Amino acid sequence: MKELAELNDDLNNFFKGTVNGQLYIDNNMILRKFTPPTTKQVNLQNSDIGRPLSDISTKIKLPTLIDNIQMVMESTNSLEKEIQTNDGRWYQMVVTPYFKEKESTHDGVIVTFNDITKLKKTQDKLSRINADHSTFIYSVSHNLKGPIANVEAMLPYLKEEKKSDSLDSKKVVDIVQNSFTFLKRSIDELSDIAKIESELEKSEATEINELFKDVKSHLQEELKKAGATIICDFQVPRISFSKKNLKNILFNLLSNAIKYKAADRTPEITISTKKENDYTVLTVQDNGIGMKSDKIDEIFNVFKRRHSHVEGSGVGLYLVKKIISNADGDIKVESKLDKGSTFKVYFKS
Repeated sequence: MKELAELNDDLNNFFKGTVNGQLYIDNNMILRKFTPPTTKQVNLQNSDIGRPLSDISTKIKLPTLIDNIQMVMESTNSLEKEIQTNDGRWYQMVVTPYFKEKESTHDGVIVTFNDITKLKKTQDKLSRINADHSTFIYSVSHNLKGPIANVEAMLPYLKEEKKSDSLDSKKVVDIVQNSFTFLKRSIDELSDIAKIESELEKSEATEINELFKDVKSHLQEELKKAGATIICDFQVPRISFSKKNLKNILFNLLSNAIKYKAADRTPEITISTKKENDYTVLTVQDNGIGMKSDKIDEIFNVFKRRHSHVEGSGVGLYLVKKIISNADGDIKVESKLDKGSTFKVYFKS
C-alpha cells in the first residue's frame, strides 16, 4: 500500500509539474485525467473528469480531433499532427495508445500537446525571407545589367586613339562615370541589406528628438534647397529600438519626403510619435506628389522607384521594410496622387 501511495504521488506530481498539456482518454472516450497546461487547448475543470470528450468544448481548430483519437485506438499506431488553437498558437499534437504492460492490453490513448508557436513563427519568417531572396536576386541581376551594358558598349570608343565622329570622348566618359557611380551605390546598399539580415541589433531607449536633429543635419542642404518646413510632434519622446536602424528608417522617410515634393507648392513635412495599443507609432507625413493607391505595395520592392525623374536606386524603402519586419513591427502607407503620402511605422513597445 505504501509503494502504491508513493507511485500515485509520483504520478500526480508529474502531471502537475509537466509543461506539456496531456489528456488521458479511455476506450469509451471518457476523460480520465489531464495535466494543468491542457487548459490552454481544452476548456477543462476537475469536474470534467469522467465526462465524455465529446461533451467538452475545446479551443482547437481541428474538427477531426475525436476521429483521430478513435483511429489511434483502433489501429494502436501513434499519430502526430500540427494543430492551431483559436488564440493563434500552434501545437504538435501526439496521440499514443495507453498500454497496460501487465495485462498486455491497450486502454485508450494519451493526447500530448507540445507548444511549437515560436517554431512556426520562425518557419514562416524563413519562408518570407526565402521568397524575398528570390525576388531580390532577380531584381539585382535585372537592374545591374543596365550600367554594365553601358560600360561594355563604351569600351570600343575608349580603345580608339582618335575621337569618334559619332560620340565625343567627354560623353563616353560621362556615361561610364554614371554607370560606375550607380554600381558603387547599389553595391553599398546591397551590403546594408546583408548586414540587416545577418545582425541582431540591440534595442535601446532612443531620444527621437535628438535622433531627428542628427538626421536633419545630414539633410540640411536638401532641406534648404527645397525650402521645406518640418513640424515635429513627439508625444512619445523615446522609442526602444536599435538606434542605428531607427536612424536609417527616419533618414529614408524624411529623404523621400523631400525628394518627392510637388513642383507647385512648398514642402511641408510632419513627423510625430504616439502610442497605439501595444505599439509606438512613428509617422512621417508630406504634401508631395503622392501616388496612386494601387502602386503603394510596389514601393517596398527592391530597386522599385516611385518616379523616374527623381534620383535614387529604389533600395531605401526596401531597407526600411526589411528592418521593421525583422523586428516584428509593421509599416503602413496612405497616399493620394498630387496630395501627398503618410508613412506609419509601428514599433513593438
